Amino acid sequence: MRRGLGVLAGVVMGVAAAGCSSNNTYTCNFSTTVGLCYEWSTSSSLSSSEVTALQEACTGSGLAGASFTTGGSCPSTNRVGLCTLNFPASGYSVTYQWAYYSPTFTAANGQTACAAEGGTWTAG
Repeated sequence: MRRGLGVLAGVVMGVAAAGCSSNNTYTCNFSTTVGLCYEWSTSSSLSSSEVTALQEACTGSGLAGASFTTGGSCPSTNRVGLCTLNFPASGYSVTYQWAYYSPTFTAANGQTACAAEGGTWTAG
């Protein structure tokens, strides 16, 4: 599972570096099968080919049940918390959230996983 997550994170960071101005939100949701959902927003405007690359990274990640959406957010049902990571860089900024869901995760082990990634935990 970690390999699929790492590949997806790398594509997100590479694609988010391009663009102009507007706020975009994208999700990769596999909350019902893996207990996670990734949501990222960027001030960069992505091209259709960049959005396609994100979609393919999500649905082709090898993680069961992964679905990709634009403009939405991770579901709140059964969510135990959010881990927020920020990636500032020259000319753009990406906010990346990992939503953790029960029964796969508890608030305690979700918070531990978030801390290990250097993120900021928010319960619920």
